[in-house]
Amino acid sequence: MDYQEEFEQTPIVKIKLSDTEPYSKHPFKVEDNKKIEMLAEDIKENGLLNPILVRVIGFGGKYEILSGHRRMEALKLNGESEADVRIIKCTDTEAANIVIKSNLLQRDKILPSERAKMYVLRNEYLKKDKYGSLSTGWTKVDEYTQNILAKEFDVSKSSIYEYIRLNNLIDDLLVLVDSGKIKIKIAVSLSYFPSGSQDVIYQYFFKDKKAVLNNEYIKRMKKYKHNITNDILEQITTALKKSENTEKRYVDTFIKKYVRHFKSEQELIERIEILMVDYLERKDNQVKDI
Repeated sequence: MDYQEEFEQTPIVKIKLSDTEPYSKHPFKVEDNKKIEMLAEDIKENGLLNPILVRVIGFGGKYEILSGHRRMEALKLNGESEADVRIIKCTDTEAANIVIKSNLLQRDKILPSERAKMYVLRNEYLKKDKYGSLSTGWTKVDEYTQNILAKEFDVSKSSIYEYIRLNNLIDDLLVLVDSGKIKIKIAVSLSYFPSGSQDVIYQYFFKDKKAVLNNEYIKRMKKYKHNITNDILEQITTALKKSENTEKRYVDTFIKKYVRHFKSEQELIERIEILMVDYLERKDNQVKDI
């Protein structure tokens, strides 16, 4: 059943926009100005086709938006003062589920940071339902919640774990994950560094652009993760450059030694690639036969 259909029997009423508040733990961003403008134009021409879902919060006549954050922004853009809504009664867990479900259905693309917050929100209330109160370890998953989340979102358990880890990143790094400048695996590794160390890493690699962050840096930085400084990163960079130069010299020596047996350097490299593919295939077959 569509999440909207569940509440079709709930009457539609008008409330003031000023009496509404966004969902307090909303994991999704409402920032795409162009799409909001298009939605505003559509509402202006066709009206608000899907009423906004809200629930009462507190005792001051305020309402929390559960589904329709973008529609609410579009109404504000149109200069409206009221909105058609359905006021529903629901628990905190049910409210979280409505927020997640409605956004999954309506959004074309979900950013890594949004997915991270969505998983952790669901994880939080799964723990609350099982253990009786909101867990203080909200960015941690146990086997119980991990299995449920993996099944609900149709992803691997390792994916659930990785995305929830992203909630431990500082905002500057999380923005870079969303833009694709930091890969998920690298981001997960960085999530284990304290925020102070993350600040230094962000400054060195992405603001000052002194080097390109990769797995080799991650391996070497782990040793200093609680007290990373600019000087330590400079030392690591120097060591990696020396290692790269050594490897390059070895490759150059190898090519000079054997290139005379081939028509060109390119032919030598192609022959090595063929031999490597053959070797790896035979090695793989040996493993399968065991």
